[in-house]
Amino acid sequence: MALANLERDRQANAEALLGTKTPMVRGPLWAKRRGELSELAFFYKAASLGFGVAKPWGDSERDDFILDSGQRLWRVQVKSGCHHHNRYYDLHATCGNHENAFYTSEEIDMFVAYLVPIDVWYVIPVDKIKKKSLLFFPYGGARCSHYEQYREAWSLMAPQTSSASFLSTSPQNERARPGYLNPRFL
Repeated sequence: MALANLERDRQANAEALLGTKTPMVRGPLWAKRRGELSELAFFYKAASLGFGVAKPWGDSERDDFILDSGQRLWRVQVKSGCHHHNRYYDLHATCGNHENAFYTSEEIDMFVAYLVPIDVWYVIPVDKIKKKSLLFFPYGGARCSHYEQYREAWSLMAPQTSSASFLSTSPQNERARPGYLNPRFL
């Protein structure tokens, strides 16, 4: 099963990088355009979960988005990966073209990594990032998969309520209660 998923993702990687699955109107998607599309995907995902979403003007800020949970504002940096290396994805947690410029808690609150071919999100507090290269093992089996606990961890930015679980459903009708993240989108 895992090998079939891996082969499917390899094919999706090739199609994403070369633009071969569907003819692209203006040619293949290069890195900057793929990043812009990933930001659109983030906007849609966050808005679907009920967050207010704002985009700072220009490219000069370290944060890509501001999310409003209803209780606080979150400064978010979004990075995406389109291809994997033998069962893992590698993303850089550095600012722009400066290899040693790490994001700090004074600049952003959350680092969000999007693995495009498999549509998986990692929501990581910036103070948990210690290296410039982040390795993600969505297929399991790696001893160093430090970030799996942050897979789809949108609840880290959810409003604090009296309930212990932000993603729980009402036991009476198994539907999400108002004010809670809808588990259908997680």
